Amino acid sequence: MRTRFSPGLAAALACLVLAGCARNSSETAWALIQHQQEQQALVREHEAREARDNAPTEPQLMMAMVRQAQRQGRYFAALAYIDAYAARFTPDAELQAMRADALRMTGQKQASEAAYQALLRTGKAAEGWHGLGLLAAQRGDYGQAVENLAKAAALRPTDAQMLNDLGYARLHTGDVAGARLPLGQAAELDPSNPKVLANLALLLLLDGKTAQAQEVMAQAGLAQAAKDEIHRQAVTLRAAQRASYEAAAPSAAMLQPLQEHQGHARLTRQP
Repeated sequence: MRTRFSPGLAAALACLVLAGCARNSSETAWALIQHQQEQQALVREHEAREARDNAPTEPQLMMAMVRQAQRQGRYFAALAYIDAYAARFTPDAELQAMRADALRMTGQKQASEAAYQALLRTGKAAEGWHGLGLLAAQRGDYGQAVENLAKAAALRPTDAQMLNDLGYARLHTGDVAGARLPLGQAAELDPSNPKVLANLALLLLLDGKTAQAQEVMAQAGLAQAAKDEIHRQAVTLRAAQRASYEAAAPSAAMLQPLQEHQGHARLTRQP
């Protein structure tokens, strides 16, 4: 015997089925939304944790301020930042090196020399010798400058600035041949540095290679005033080298009496 449903009952059952399907569909959509929200929350939490972990610490921010002031040539400001850092944290060798440079650049020679000397006992010994060499060059003692800068370059053989300063100091001692290697190395290590190229052009002028010197100055994009200064330095260094050579060699006026005395001595010994 088949059961028959009245049209009204069939319609009611259909409504119940549709309501159940609608409820299941809405529950599934809500679960999907909740899952997406949970995933997004996890992503945001991960990003926030990474941002906290990678955020610079206060000492790092203060060190960055010192470096920026040094790059901009604001050495008095750099000293203020360094003092502020030292008041709250223990300065490391890098900060001590920056302090020594700032002291030198603000004209505090004795304090900077002591600071550079202290660096010789740290991992920044190269910076210490470099600074001592620059101080020696400032007071015109290029022999001492060469000695100190050579020690710096030996510790940092790929530092273009140290090699450049060593080559320049050797030019001032008249050692043109000795300046070729460090200046050539500096030019290849830092080929876009105008200071390095200017010193290389000076070397070429002293070496009698005027055309090559002009080419290097053009490559560096130097202003005419800078080119004129390089030529002036070349003239000054040539004159200094010539004076040094003449002072070291006995003059003709000194040799003539000596030769006459030797000739007289030979004559008096003859029977």
